[in-house]
Amino acid sequence: MLVLPMYVALGAPSVALPAIGRAFAVPFGATAWILAAWSLTSALAMPVAGRLLVRWSPFQVLVAGVVALAAGSALAGAAPTLPVVIVGRRIGGAGAGATVIAVFAAATALPRRQRNRALGIIAAASATASGCGTLLGGAVTSWLGWRAMLAIPVLALPLLLAAFPSRRALKRSGSGSGSGERNGSAGRLDIVGAAVLSVLAGSLITLLQAHSVGLPAPVTLAVAAAGR
Repeated sequence: MLVLPMYVALGAPSVALPAIGRAFAVPFGATAWILAAWSLTSALAMPVAGRLLVRWSPFQVLVAGVVALAAGSALAGAAPTLPVVIVGRRIGGAGAGATVIAVFAAATALPRRQRNRALGIIAAASATASGCGTLLGGAVTSWLGWRAMLAIPVLALPLLLAAFPSRRALKRSGSGSGSGERNGSAGRLDIVGAAVLSVLAGSLITLLQAHSVGLPAPVTLAVAAAGR
């Protein structure tokens, strides 16, 4: 259930970009950052969240991800300006990336038969939500407005309550629990490595979005150089 709101939020804003552009009196190209910001921070958050699973349980990462997802989406929905919308989407995207990693980590910790069933359910839910995102985004924008559409991922917060009865089962007894391993090399977070990986992933995502968001050529070259 938790993957549904964030996969809907991935494509739902695309149909509301013209309305958002008119509301803030900005060029249409500028609104494309609403989509790019989510993709960028989601990609950056995934490897970092995966590494945090060494120290934290999947449930702790899940809670942190859902809270960031909901907070960022609420900020984007209530934002008075386009830059604030983009900031909210960046926060929400980071939360979505962490949530995805936590959900898959919880699924892979299950026994083999249950694991295959859980992964199949997650894949089906993700594909369905992603495919229906544009349709649902258009319906919500037409009926409730673009602000309500941007706030859709807030629904993940009450859905988190469904995971609380299983929070003990979502605590891994292996890599992150031993104090010796926490103090060893497996428990250390490579800040430099995370920063380098973040720059690389951020550069790739930004370059893919450069044309659609109207990024100036000098900025595009600088981003390419940073990624290299």
